[in-house]
Amino acid sequence: MGSVSGMAMYAGERSMVRALRADEQELLARATLGNMNWPGPRYTLDQVMLIPSIAHYFTWWPGPFDFGLVAEDAQGIPVGVVWLRFFTAADPGFGFVDGSIPELCVWVAEGQRGLGTGTRLIAGILEQARSRALPAISLSVETGNPARSLYERLGFVPAGTPFDAGTLVHEL
Repeated sequence: MGSVSGMAMYAGERSMVRALRADEQELLARATLGNMNWPGPRYTLDQVMLIPSIAHYFTWWPGPFDFGLVAEDAQGIPVGVVWLRFFTAADPGFGFVDGSIPELCVWVAEGQRGLGTGTRLIAGILEQARSRALPAISLSVETGNPARSLYERLGFVPAGTPFDAGTLVHEL
């Protein structure tokens, strides 16, 4: 890992990872749509944009403390993204546990999964979260989603009572 103009860069066999920019809401919207449709089509982009409990993952990006990373292929096309959003108890995310703990969202494009991109993105965001002295990161994963094994391999554990079984936390 090196630094280019103060921006973390991670070289991978198939992708380069850079900081997520403030002008990339469209990428986050597409990634959120992909996450919501993981078992197959359930939502359209228009629906995702109109459902406040889903749209808040990418609208008003970035909040004052939000940050993320983008994996790009050799042509500079995004093939994955990870971002941390801080929510409040009044407007929680699906994996909300506390206002001081951001929620992780990660998406890797079909055809790019299983190549280590998700692992690199999550490892990079964990490193950045530690450098910012965050206490933990949470996430929500639906029952049956194969990504759960990746999260558990990277140290995420069930948040426990009173949270949903799909709410996982990684203490930093």
